[in-house]
Amino acid sequence: MDSLTVIASAWRWNLTGLACCVVLLTLYVSLAGLHPSRCLAWFLSGVLLLAAVVCSPLDILARQYLLTAEAVEQILVALVVTYLLVKGMPAHSVRRLQISYPLAWTAGMLAVLIWYFPRLLDAALTSEAARCLEYASLLVCGAAFWYPLHAPLREQRIPLAPHALLYLAAATAWCSLAGIFVAFGHTVSSAHYIKAADTLHIADSLLNDWSFSRETDQETAGLLFWIGSATVLLTEVMLVYYRWYNAPEAPHSRNPAIMPGAQGTQLR
Repeated sequence: MDSLTVIASAWRWNLTGLACCVVLLTLYVSLAGLHPSRCLAWFLSGVLLLAAVVCSPLDILARQYLLTAEAVEQILVALVVTYLLVKGMPAHSVRRLQISYPLAWTAGMLAVLIWYFPRLLDAALTSEAARCLEYASLLVCGAAFWYPLHAPLREQRIPLAPHALLYLAAATAWCSLAGIFVAFGHTVSSAHYIKAADTLHIADSLLNDWSFSRETDQETAGLLFWIGSATVLLTEVMLVYYRWYNAPEAPHSRNPAIMPGAQGTQLR
């Protein structure tokens, strides 16, 4: 059977990941109930994406075959799932929650890097307890990273310009350096991937047909980590610019004379 067909059919129940989904849903229900709302839609989107990621073939590829799959999975969990969860936080339940911007940034950026250190990587790939800890740290620290940007209450958010832009620019630079570290540092435990169980029987195909040697896998993982994280963060930069342009405190809002079309209006 073709290796792509085998991979596409490798969906499974990931009890560790699904347990995290249950905890998230339980926490949300205890704080806000299940009343239909935009917040609930955002939050459920994040939970469903998390469930899809951890039960998809991506997870088994990450555990047994490719660091590239591990990098993609971490980006999805730490930056995309947590973005949706923070967007879905109910305002009344986090009214007293305050997170300092430097602490939020540091927590989020450390979480996406520390699991590439050899011992932690080995533990996350071989132990269910360590894997659960990895998911929990990525979710908590990733949510902390996004919270200053998308807190439910405006007074809890970081100012859009220049603070939010500098916040995201620093994160983009950090993830770029982290991608280089993943690609060329001693982060891959080749012993784990060599000895890992080949339950899908695709190890030879990945090596011979797809040229995924240990070296090329590590370099591809670093490249995808760099590109993937930068794509998410720079997309948020564009959204920050859009929000800032439409905010009441934007320069053109205070001075109608510089708004598009204002000059022609004044001449008439």
